[in-house]
Amino acid sequence: MSPLPRLCLLPLLALLALLLGAAADKPLVNDAPIQVTPAQIRIASYNLYNFKPGEAPRQFKTEVSRAATAAVIAEMNADILLISELGPDPSLAELQAELKLRHADYPFQTVVHAADPTRHIAVLARFKPVEISHVTDSKYRIQGQDQPVLRGFAHCVFQWSNGYKLHIVGAHLKSMMPHPLGQNDMRRYEARQLHYLVDEIIKGDAKANILVMGDMNDSYDSAPIKEIQYRRYPDEKQLYDLRPFDNNNGAWTHYYDVQDSYARIDYFFASWNLLPEIDLSKTFVHASPHWFIASDHRPIVTTLIPEDREDPARLTPFDNATRRNDKPQYSTTERFEGPRKISDENKQEKAAEKKRQKEEKAAEKKSAKDPESE
Repeated sequence: MSPLPRLCLLPLLALLALLLGAAADKPLVNDAPIQVTPAQIRIASYNLYNFKPGEAPRQFKTEVSRAATAAVIAEMNADILLISELGPDPSLAELQAELKLRHADYPFQTVVHAADPTRHIAVLARFKPVEISHVTDSKYRIQGQDQPVLRGFAHCVFQWSNGYKLHIVGAHLKSMMPHPLGQNDMRRYEARQLHYLVDEIIKGDAKANILVMGDMNDSYDSAPIKEIQYRRYPDEKQLYDLRPFDNNNGAWTHYYDVQDSYARIDYFFASWNLLPEIDLSKTFVHASPHWFIASDHRPIVTTLIPEDREDPARLTPFDNATRRNDKPQYSTTERFEGPRKISDENKQEKAAEKKRQKEEKAAEKKSAKDPESE
């Protein structure tokens, strides 16, 4: 080959490399809906706890922990999965390799590259969305300073052959680690930006089916969660907390070993139009026996039927936009008295014993006053 053609090829090769790089950052999507509409779709959200590349110098996870993380994901068998605390490249490739060993295949993957270079959110799925609109440049102003939403927001739109369309919105809000600008206020402002994204989706489609999920790093009665839900707004504008439970009716999703405390900080929020499609009987905290080895979080799972439905009783399971706990952890026939649990039967026995002792004392006093009565 002569030198001139070689020189002409250089720009073409550079252009090809540029296009491949762009494809890696923003995956190509389907122009057509997914051809097969399943009877139900299982969706999960999971904070992996610092899943960094295996060769990273500072590791938070052991090899056993990394394997346990993949095992938990494989156990859930989700069709769409949002993951948090994914490290930089090649973290995702390493995770996918672990998943394939466990026959958990997710051919579609997309990572949100926002302001935080070390912790990302990503969406894995068994089918491609028709649209990807991640938000990576969202900012808010606090104490006179512009601050970025550190991990951005994931936004994927899936559509099936029956016309059903689902918006998946993922977030990992500011942690509770102290910050000079106030960690709670920063998280509240990030939560506000998250709901602005939901508002934009509804503005484009008033009947949009939207599922917001992820690690929100706060309790359900906190200002950031209220900011997400719009609890003071009309029913149609609120987001509804699906509040998953485990087999023991516990709802906690995070363990903080420094304080030895458990909390619910991972959420599913469903839009008004999505509620009729949600199967609450298949919405749960996945209580894997490997959870503590895998992460400091337990994953949450929900299931929906991909067809537009109407249900006038859609709000029956909810109070204040939050799913009620209709199965208390302790029986209503029992109560606690100090450290001891006393049943109704024991209370009756205790009352009878007190009555007997009282009658005996009364008889003794009567005998002491009137000795001849014996």
